[in-house]
Amino acid sequence: MKNVTFAANQSKTSLVGSMKEEKRDLVCVFKGEAFEAEVVRARLESEGVPAMIMNNSMSAIFSTYTVMAGPISVMVNPEDETEANRILSEK
Repeated sequence: MKNVTFAANQSKTSLVGSMKEEKRDLVCVFKGEAFEAEVVRARLESEGVPAMIMNNSMSAIFSTYTVMAGPISVMVNPEDETEANRILSEK
């Protein structure tokens, strides 16, 4: 499994790594097509908000090349939800 790393702050641990250390629920901040979800995830991570892409039929996906059905969700830690929504609301 590939770890999702922080682009802006390398001193933080990865989202996947931190999930292994302590169990927390993630919050959905976006639902849409795979390509859009990848763009949203990259935007959040470039701003220092760790994010991962999830799909109901798969536990986690890390590539837009994976064949999948249904909407794709971008998930963040609960404490990052407000910041993620602020970032995504900016044009």
